[in-house]
Amino acid sequence: MSQWGKPIPGSIRGAVAELARHPWRTVLICQGILWAVALMVAPASILQGSRTAAMERARELGTDRIQVEVEAGARALLEVEDLESIRSVLAENYPQAVVSGQSVSGNSAIEGKGKAYLVASDEGEIAARSLLLLEGRWFKEAADPPEVVLEQPLVAALPGSGSDSPIGQILWADPASSSYRRIGLGGEIPSTARRWLVVGVIRSPGESKVNPLGFGEDRRFSGMIESALQMLGVAPVEAPWMTRGMSLHVDRASLKAAPVDWMVVSVDPSRVNSARVLVEETLIRRGKAPLLYANAAWSILASPELDGYLVLHDVFFGVTVGIGLLVLINLLLLTGRRRRGEVGLRRAEGATRADIFWQFLWEGVLISLVGAILGVGVGVLVAHLRAGLDPSAVMTATLPWKTAIEAVLIATTGAAIACAAPAWAVSDVDPALLLREGR
Repeated sequence: MSQWGKPIPGSIRGAVAELARHPWRTVLICQGILWAVALMVAPASILQGSRTAAMERARELGTDRIQVEVEAGARALLEVEDLESIRSVLAENYPQAVVSGQSVSGNSAIEGKGKAYLVASDEGEIAARSLLLLEGRWFKEAADPPEVVLEQPLVAALPGSGSDSPIGQILWADPASSSYRRIGLGGEIPSTARRWLVVGVIRSPGESKVNPLGFGEDRRFSGMIESALQMLGVAPVEAPWMTRGMSLHVDRASLKAAPVDWMVVSVDPSRVNSARVLVEETLIRRGKAPLLYANAAWSILASPELDGYLVLHDVFFGVTVGIGLLVLINLLLLTGRRRRGEVGLRRAEGATRADIFWQFLWEGVLISLVGAILGVGVGVLVAHLRAGLDPSAVMTATLPWKTAIEAVLIATTGAAIACAAPAWAVSDVDPALLLREGR
């Protein structure tokens, strides 16, 4: 082992002992690092937490969705292959995007309750449409036996539902009973009926009072906007199976349903416009005549403002790093200046330059790690207190991992250099001169 490797275990012990020997000096430097790191972390905690909350709210409002269908009477309809093409194209630039396709395979009849809608879909639908799972889970593709997920109002309307949970029961649809398929839950199952295992129940999308494009259905102004968009041909007409809570969702493969009637793409709300263009271009290249609908409210109103705050955070972070490192380095250099006599004494006792270097290096690393970790905690705590003073749906705080790691690395590196570099330079001076200075 080289002379640089031998002193490390001993120098760590020596560094710990030296920090403990001078507690007030240690506390002074530690609290300086703590507040510097806290100033780096607190703004990022609020901004990133608020942006995350705003993104979640945007998804609840449907501003992350692109609805795709084809023009009425078009020769080339949407197909499963189109779904795969869209997924492939979006995976390159939008890795978090979710693509799902639904086909309304026909109507079913519930005696005395009206129509139910049999929706052939895939595993991505629950994420793409932000559906809320109330019980159980979403169906798995190619499951044996085939699985189904019911919307909550449909559960109450089904014959044989009773008060028990429908999970684990058999849903059946009998196409031979009438022009519509008669459906039921459990009980006596006709021999000609198709069967699915009920594995989940979701909330009716209509209960959110937000239509598939993210417009509040209980707001008069939203109704005016949607009517205007429909007149311009840029908003879809009502799709009852999407809002009335009377749909049952099954694996497309279990029905061999084709073509795809409706495609839903969920992307980052701030990038919905660029993703929309990419989806449209892809479908046109495949010979389709797509109609795409998206609510651009997020991109127009919220995204630029929040992105501007993130830029402001980067500027503030850079300024804080510069000032914090300047103050920290000056403090450590001043402390090191007063320790020249200590270095001289160590050298007179036989310590090598490597011994001095490693001891001061580990002092800087240890004290900065403690201060930085405490600073991250204090920064997040301050952010939570600030968010609590002005509670709102989109102001919250979170732990900004990237900023926290950067702050800890910057503080640790700066402290280590500021401690070790002067000690290395001073250790080359004649110990007698250093001891004379220390008197």
